[in-house]
Amino acid sequence: MPRWQLPDSEHGDAVLDSWVRKYGANGIGLVMGSPIGDGTTLGAFDVDRDEYHELAKVLLRNPTCGRVGQKGAVYFVRVSPAVHGNPGFRVEGDAGKKWGKVAECLFSKKFCVIPPTIHPMTNVPYRWIGTPLHDMDLLQLPLIGE
Repeated sequence: MPRWQLPDSEHGDAVLDSWVRKYGANGIGLVMGSPIGDGTTLGAFDVDRDEYHELAKVLLRNPTCGRVGQKGAVYFVRVSPAVHGNPGFRVEGDAGKKWGKVAECLFSKKFCVIPPTIHPMTNVPYRWIGTPLHDMDLLQLPLIGE
Protein backbone atom coordinates (compact mmCIF):
# COMPACT_ATOMS: atom_id res chain seq x y z
CA MET A 1 0.00 0.00 0.00
CA PRO A 2 1.73 3.19 -1.07
CA ARG A 3 2.08 5.92 1.54
CA TRP A 4 0.78 3.66 4.34
CA GLN A 5 3.04 5.35 6.88
CA LEU A 6 1.44 8.79 6.49
CA PRO A 7 -0.99 10.08 9.13
CA ASP A 8 -4.63 9.11 8.60
CA SER A 9 -5.55 12.74 7.93
CA GLU A 10 -3.42 12.69 4.75
CA HIS A 11 -5.29 9.74 3.23
CA GLY A 12 -8.93 10.78 3.42
CA ASP A 13 -11.94 8.80 4.57
CA ALA A 14 -12.46 6.91 1.29
CA VAL A 15 -8.94 5.42 1.35
CA LEU A 16 -9.14 4.52 5.03
CA ASP A 17 -12.56 2.91 4.53
CA SER A 18 -11.22 0.85 1.61
CA TRP A 19 -8.30 -0.35 3.74
CA VAL A 20 -10.69 -1.47 6.48
CA ARG A 21 -12.79 -3.39 3.91
CA LYS A 22 -9.76 -5.02 2.26
CA TYR A 23 -7.45 -5.59 5.22
CA GLY A 24 -9.61 -5.27 8.34
CA ALA A 25 -9.26 -8.90 9.33
CA ASN A 26 -5.47 -8.93 9.01
CA GLY A 27 -4.54 -7.50 12.39
CA ILE A 28 -3.48 -4.29 14.03
CA GLY A 29 -0.29 -2.36 13.46
CA LEU A 30 1.01 1.01 14.53
CA VAL A 31 3.34 3.39 12.72
CA MET A 32 6.18 4.32 15.02
CA GLY A 33 7.08 7.99 15.18
CA SER A 34 3.55 9.11 16.00
CA PRO A 35 3.51 12.18 18.28
CA ILE A 36 2.71 11.62 21.94
CA GLY A 37 2.01 15.22 22.93
CA ASP A 38 4.96 16.11 25.15
CA GLY A 39 7.30 16.63 22.18
CA THR A 40 8.31 12.96 22.07
CA THR A 41 7.12 10.28 19.67
CA LEU A 42 6.07 6.67 20.07
CA GLY A 43 8.79 4.15 19.33
CA ALA A 44 9.60 0.52 19.90
CA PHE A 45 12.76 -1.36 20.80
CA ASP A 46 12.53 -4.68 18.98
CA VAL A 47 14.67 -7.49 20.43
CA ASP A 48 14.85 -10.25 17.82
CA ARG A 49 16.62 -12.89 19.90
CA ASP A 50 15.52 -14.38 23.22
CA GLU A 51 19.14 -14.24 24.47
CA TYR A 52 18.96 -10.42 24.56
CA HIS A 53 15.53 -10.09 26.15
CA GLU A 54 16.83 -9.61 29.72
CA LEU A 55 19.53 -7.15 28.60
CA ALA A 56 16.88 -5.04 26.88
CA LYS A 57 14.81 -4.98 30.07
CA VAL A 58 17.82 -3.74 32.05
CA LEU A 59 18.74 -1.09 29.46
CA LEU A 60 15.15 0.20 29.42
CA ARG A 61 14.91 0.08 33.24
CA ASN A 62 12.28 -2.66 33.42
CA PRO A 63 9.73 -1.39 30.88
CA THR A 64 6.08 -1.91 31.72
CA CYS A 65 4.69 -2.24 28.20
CA GLY A 66 5.67 -4.62 25.45
CA ARG A 67 4.53 -7.46 23.27
CA VAL A 68 5.75 -10.93 22.32
CA GLY A 69 5.29 -12.77 19.05
CA GLN A 70 7.40 -15.72 17.97
CA LYS A 71 10.67 -14.79 19.72
CA GLY A 72 12.32 -11.92 21.51
CA ALA A 73 10.11 -9.01 22.51
CA VAL A 74 9.16 -5.48 21.55
CA TYR A 75 9.15 -2.76 24.23
CA PHE A 76 7.35 0.50 23.64
CA VAL A 77 9.24 3.73 24.38
CA ARG A 78 9.07 7.47 24.00
CA VAL A 79 11.67 8.90 21.62
CA SER A 80 13.27 12.31 22.11
CA PRO A 81 13.31 14.68 19.10
CA ALA A 82 17.13 14.55 19.32
CA VAL A 83 17.09 10.91 18.14
CA HIS A 84 17.17 10.32 14.39
CA GLY A 85 16.95 7.14 12.36
CA ASN A 86 16.28 3.52 13.22
CA PRO A 87 19.55 1.93 14.34
CA GLY A 88 19.97 -1.83 14.44
CA PHE A 89 22.34 -3.88 16.58
CA ARG A 90 24.36 -6.79 15.18
CA VAL A 91 26.60 -9.32 16.94
CA GLU A 92 28.71 -12.34 16.12
CA GLY A 93 27.91 -15.49 18.04
CA ASP A 94 30.24 -18.03 19.64
CA ALA A 95 32.74 -19.89 17.46
CA GLY A 96 32.29 -17.53 14.55
CA LYS A 97 28.52 -18.00 14.26
CA LYS A 98 26.99 -14.86 12.88
CA TRP A 99 23.70 -13.98 14.46
CA GLY A 100 23.42 -10.73 12.57
CA LYS A 101 20.81 -8.28 13.77
CA VAL A 102 19.71 -8.96 17.34
CA ALA A 103 17.72 -5.78 17.97
CA GLU A 104 16.50 -2.72 16.16
CA CYS A 105 14.96 0.61 16.98
CA LEU A 106 11.59 1.21 15.37
CA PHE A 107 11.49 4.94 15.89
CA SER A 108 10.43 6.60 12.65
CA LYS A 109 8.09 5.38 9.91
CA LYS A 110 8.45 1.76 11.00
CA PHE A 111 5.49 -0.58 11.43
CA CYS A 112 4.90 -2.57 14.62
CA VAL A 113 2.21 -5.26 14.87
CA ILE A 114 0.33 -5.45 18.19
CA PRO A 115 -2.06 -7.92 19.88
CA PRO A 116 -4.46 -9.52 19.13
CA THR A 117 -2.98 -9.90 15.63
CA ILE A 118 -2.17 -13.51 14.71
CA HIS A 119 1.54 -14.13 14.16
CA PRO A 120 2.00 -15.43 10.59
CA MET A 121 4.58 -18.11 11.55
CA THR A 122 3.02 -19.48 14.76
CA ASN A 123 -0.68 -18.86 14.02
CA VAL A 124 -0.93 -17.73 17.66
CA PRO A 125 -1.91 -14.19 18.66
CA TYR A 126 0.78 -11.76 19.73
CA ARG A 127 0.47 -11.13 23.49
CA TRP A 128 1.13 -8.18 25.75
CA ILE A 129 3.96 -8.04 28.28
CA GLY A 130 2.88 -6.01 31.29
CA THR A 131 0.35 -3.26 30.68
CA PRO A 132 -1.19 -3.18 27.19
CA LEU A 133 -0.25 -0.06 25.24
CA HIS A 134 -3.89 1.08 25.03
CA ASP A 135 -4.05 1.09 28.86
CA MET A 136 -0.74 2.94 29.35
CA ASP A 137 -0.15 6.53 30.27
CA LEU A 138 2.25 7.04 27.35
CA LEU A 139 4.25 9.55 29.41
CA GLN A 140 5.27 6.61 31.64
CA LEU A 141 7.03 4.79 28.79
CA PRO A 142 10.85 4.76 28.98
CA LEU A 143 12.45 7.78 27.30
CA ILE A 144 15.14 7.19 24.68
CA GLY A 145 17.54 9.98 23.86
CA GLU A 146 18.24 11.88 27.06
